[in-house]
Amino acid sequence: MTFFDYARELDITTCIEFDPILLVPEERIRAYCRADKCRNYGKNYMCPPHIGTLENISARLNTYDRGFLLQYERKLDVKNDRSGSLKTQDDFHRKILELEAFLREQGVAESWGLIGGNCRLCQPCKAVSGEPCAQPGRARPSLESLAIDVQRFLAGFGLDLKFREDRITWTGAVLYRNLFG
Repeated sequence: MTFFDYARELDITTCIEFDPILLVPEERIRAYCRADKCRNYGKNYMCPPHIGTLENISARLNTYDRGFLLQYERKLDVKNDRSGSLKTQDDFHRKILELEAFLREQGVAESWGLIGGNCRLCQPCKAVSGEPCAQPGRARPSLESLAIDVQRFLAGFGLDLKFREDRITWTGAVLYRNLFG
């Protein structure tokens, strides 16, 4: 079974292989995080400033030579079904972890899953109390938290991230080192 087949089995609606050189952290995007519009700045280990500087992030991204852009879409009344939205977010996080595990089973030693939205494994995140991350092996950052312009990234593939009232779309990725060296 290929990665694409397994992603389809997990109901991933978009799966496109890409070169991680396309992921460029931007100060302009990091500024949105500092403005704290999502109320997670400094309160989640997978968000800034805990996730690292743009230089740290760029250095880590540069260790991967392939990636899969992933989207998970579900019909949902986005305006009125907050619990459904959160459930789909958690489902996407789980699917990213399963896709990482699939790559490990295929002999890929190093991969890094990037989820949609903020990590919600622990509520509240231990960053609030200053305790160590309770699930470091499962916690994952998002493309946004890495200061990636997701709109521009998707546009490069002819995709959009339009918000729709009747469906939710989570966007993430799994990066990995090439299977063949």
